[in-house]
Amino acid sequence: MPATNAEISGIFDEIADLLEISGASFFRVRAYRNASRVIKDLSTQITTIAADPAAKLDDLPGIGKDLAKKIKTIVDTGDLPLRAELEDQIPTGLMDVIKIAGVGPRKAHTLFLELGVKDLDTLGEAAQAGKVKDIKGFGPKTEQNILEGIYAVKGMGNRIMRADAEEYANDILEHMRALPGVRHMVVAGSYRRLMETVGDLDILIACDEPARASERFISYPGTSRVIAHGRTRSAIVAGKNVQVDIRIVEEASWGAALQYFTGSQAHSVALRGMALRKGLKLNEYGVFRDGEKIAGETEEGVYEALGLPWITPELRENRGEIAAALEDRLPVLVELSDIRGDLHAHTDLTDGRNTIGEMLAEGRRRGYLYVAITNHSKRVKMAGGLDERGLMEHWRQIDLLNQSMSDTHALKGVEVDILADGSLDIDDEVLAQADYVLASVHYDTNMTRPQMTRRLSRALSNRHVDSLAHPTGRKINERPPYAVNMDDVIAAASRYGSVLELNAAPRRLDIDDLTSRSARDHGVKVSIATDAHSAKEMDFMRHGVNQARRGWLEKNDVLNTLTYRSLMKRLRRHNTL
Repeated sequence: MPATNAEISGIFDEIADLLEISGASFFRVRAYRNASRVIKDLSTQITTIAADPAAKLDDLPGIGKDLAKKIKTIVDTGDLPLRAELEDQIPTGLMDVIKIAGVGPRKAHTLFLELGVKDLDTLGEAAQAGKVKDIKGFGPKTEQNILEGIYAVKGMGNRIMRADAEEYANDILEHMRALPGVRHMVVAGSYRRLMETVGDLDILIACDEPARASERFISYPGTSRVIAHGRTRSAIVAGKNVQVDIRIVEEASWGAALQYFTGSQAHSVALRGMALRKGLKLNEYGVFRDGEKIAGETEEGVYEALGLPWITPELRENRGEIAAALEDRLPVLVELSDIRGDLHAHTDLTDGRNTIGEMLAEGRRRGYLYVAITNHSKRVKMAGGLDERGLMEHWRQIDLLNQSMSDTHALKGVEVDILADGSLDIDDEVLAQADYVLASVHYDTNMTRPQMTRRLSRALSNRHVDSLAHPTGRKINERPPYAVNMDDVIAAASRYGSVLELNAAPRRLDIDDLTSRSARDHGVKVSIATDAHSAKEMDFMRHGVNQARRGWLEKNDVLNTLTYRSLMKRLRRHNTL
C-alpha cells in the first residue's frame, strides 16, 4: 500500500514518542521529530520522490542517509521495523498516557519505571492511591491534573482530524473520477459540514453503472480492509484507521440523499418536523405530498419545498440556522478570498524553518498585504525565544526589509508569554514599539479555572496586547483545553478592545466554533491566523476559515480582512487607549 506523507510523518512522530518514553537521547528523538516536520511540509508526495531515479531522499533538509533508508522502507512496506521493536519494549498504552496535558514522554517514562504504569487504567489506579504525588517532579497538583486528564483523554474518542481525513478524501475522489458515467460525487457527513474532526468518510455518488462504481471503490490502492461490498453501499478501511463508506443513489434523489447524509442529525430532525407540519414527508429519497414526490433532485429544491433558502452545510447544527433562514438573517460567511494577511508567523530566528523574506514571499504569492512576524519571546527558551535586545534588533531588520518592499508588509510582532500572574515576559517599553503583540500561555497550564481566567484577563488588560493567541491551549486528540471561563475572557477582550485568535493550525483550531460565535455575538473581533512555522504552513489559513464559518463569522467579524492601512489605524488606536 502506498504510504502518504501524513502516514510517514505520523510513523516518525510515533517513533520519536516511543524513543522519548524509553529514555533515548534528546538528539535521537529530535532527529525523528525534525524528519517528521520536513516530510509533512513537502509539497510533493514522498512516494513520487522515492520512485524518481534522479532524486535522492537524503537531499531533503535534515534527512541523512540513515533516515532516507528508513523512509524508503516505509514507502516499500508501509511501516518501519523499529516501531515494532520499540512497541515490544514499551507498553503501547503509554501512548495514551502522553496525551494527558502536562504528561509528556519523559514523565511517562518515569511513571513506567517508578510505578509500572502501562496505560490509562494503571495510571488512574496509581493516582487514586496517591502514589503519583510522591514521585520527584510530580506532586499533589500534578496528580490531580492526571486524574482529570485521564477522563479527558478517554473522552476524546476515535475521531480523526478533518485535515488528516482530507488527504484520503481527495485521493479516493480522484480514484473514483476515473470511472465513466459519474454524475455527482461528494463527501457528505461531518466532513462536508467542515467539522474539525470526523468519525468516518461518507461518499455519496450518482452514476450510470452502480456495480462498476462499487467495484472501483473497493479497488482503491490505499484499502487495508474491505468491510462491506454491495451494489449500493460498500465500506473500506483506508490506511490504518479511516473508515470510508460509499453510497450509490439515484440521480432523481440526489439532493434529498445529499441533505440526509450531510446532516447533522439535529438539523435533519428539525427539517422533518417542519415537513410534517406542512403536511409533507421528508426522507433520503425526496419530499413527498400525499405520496407524490415534489422535490429531491437538488438540495436547493428540498429546502425550497420546505419554504427555506438553501442553508450552507457548515451551519447545519440546529443552532438557530433554520430560524435565521426563515427570517432572512443567515450570515454572509467569511471566505478565504476575504483574508488580506496572516497575523501569526514564525521564522528561523526562533523555531520556524524559513527566513522573514521567504515568509513574506509566500504571503505575496497568496495576495496578502501583510504578514505579522511573531517570533517567541524569551520565556520560551526551547524555541530560542528573544529577549528585549534581541527583539529590538529583529524589528530593526524588519524595518530595513520593509523599505525595500511595497506590496506585502512585514509587521513587527512578537508572541509574548503570559506569566502565571498575568504579566508579560517582555517590558512594556519594548512592546510599545511593536506593530502587533500576541500574548499566549505555554507554561503553568494546570491552574484552576478562576486562576487561569484571571491570568488571561489581566494579560488582555495590557494596552500593548493586541490579541490572545490559541486561547484555550488545546490540541485536538492530543491535549484538552486548560480550565478557563471563556465567557469571562471574551468579556475582558470586549472591555479592552482586544482580539481573540482563531489559530488555524489544524491540530489546534483554537478557538472552537462555539467560542467564535460567542465572540461575534459580543462584538469581539477574531483574527484567523496560521501560527505558521514554515512557508508551507501558511496554507493552514483555509482550515481556520472553515472553523470561522462554522462559528457564523462574517467578513467584518475578522480582523485580518482589513486592508493594511485600516489594520494599522485600528492597532494604533487600540494601543493608545
